[in-house]
Amino acid sequence: MALAAGSYRFGPDNATLSVRTGRTGAAAKAGHDLLLHVTGWAAALEIAAGPGGSSLVLDADSTSMRVREGTGGMQALGDDDKANIEQTIDDEVLKGQAIGFRSTSVEVAEDGGRLEVNGDLTLSGATHPISFGVAVDADGTLRGTVVVKQSDWDMKPYSALFGALKVADDVVVAIDASARSADPGRVTEEPKRARSVARRRRLRAPDLDPAVSSFLWALFFFGYLVLGMAAVGVSFAVALLPALAAAVAIFVFVRRRGGEPEGAGQSR
Repeated sequence: MALAAGSYRFGPDNATLSVRTGRTGAAAKAGHDLLLHVTGWAAALEIAAGPGGSSLVLDADSTSMRVREGTGGMQALGDDDKANIEQTIDDEVLKGQAIGFRSTSVEVAEDGGRLEVNGDLTLSGATHPISFGVAVDADGTLRGTVVVKQSDWDMKPYSALFGALKVADDVVVAIDASARSADPGRVTEEPKRARSVARRRRLRAPDLDPAVSSFLWALFFFGYLVLGMAAVGVSFAVALLPALAAAVAIFVFVRRRGGEPEGAGQSR
């Protein structure tokens, strides 16, 4: 289906803008691959009658990302885990800064079945060029996918557990929209979740199994104590027993109390 010349508006009412993240690092198996939906955004596509003149503009609220799915990991993500991830995105990754895209060129294929888009993406305060394709299905659905490498926008991928668990540098952004809808797109957003409890809560790796987190903390303190005692002349054999006892105590403490959120049992 060829897109007729004219203006098309997209937003959460008639389209889906999604982000997929992967995981890496020594403790990657403990984390989750995430599917997030952007719930506050608007895009305007202008298709010119002749060559040139077509354009695409998109604006998104970075604080409107919502976790829809988490695959892999040691256990399923709960509502508190999802809220923590969203809060971490707001506070540490995107830091509430607006996301914007402005095309420099939009080329329409002769058969109208594909758009080739070039433009500038503003992300985390930095602007860099990016290119991607958008397929136009026979039923008027537009589907586009682009890989965004965070480090290209001077972003450091989020990590936890001293770097043992990391979000992969490449994230996949996709749009699935219906060009048949006449409803104008607008920046809409579902009501923000009450996050007062999440803001008071100690930031942690929300997608990490508590047993794995406890073990890694115990291992860290075991090594720290052994090396510390060795530095003051204590032999390994003498340092082993107290270090091991302290590691077990740390494991039990973190396992039983470290994963217990403040205000447990309170309504969100």
